[in-house]
Amino acid sequence: MTIINTKRLVLRQAHLDDANFILQLLNQASFIDNIADKQVHTVESAHNYIKNAFLEPYTISEKAPYIVTLADGTPIGIAGFYQRPIFNVPDLGYAFLDDYTGQGFAREAATALLEFAREKLGLASVIAITSPDNAPSAKLLQACGFNYQQKVILDNSMKPASLYRQDFAQD
Repeated sequence: MTIINTKRLVLRQAHLDDANFILQLLNQASFIDNIADKQVHTVESAHNYIKNAFLEPYTISEKAPYIVTLADGTPIGIAGFYQRPIFNVPDLGYAFLDDYTGQGFAREAATALLEFAREKLGLASVIAITSPDNAPSAKLLQACGFNYQQKVILDNSMKPASLYRQDFAQD
């Protein structure tokens, strides 16, 4: 099911047929370095990941992650919202195949998702979290209107992450 169309992209719900794409994306060195090693190494574990990370959130809300494809249907990344129990607002997250970075796709998807959050979901705020070492992601977040807030610790690794926030103007 398509959620958003932009000039070059389609953001759609994930399905189990995305397993090979998810395997490729989650096992890129850039994904592991900047996000985490999700320990998804087989088609079966990719199916489980899709069920938990995508399909389950779809049953709760449209505040969920989506598959980002080119207009021709080629999957190139994921982008969407994650609701972390420690925050009261959703977290905008994204990851793209290395072959599709540096071409403005992440910014295009993020901008469309922020408009979706404000207009369709009626959200007042969205946060985003990135590794302090991920300068391209920090630059993208700032270009999309996010403001740096603080360093946060998200898990037992005790590695700090940079927290950004965007508050939408209320009409």
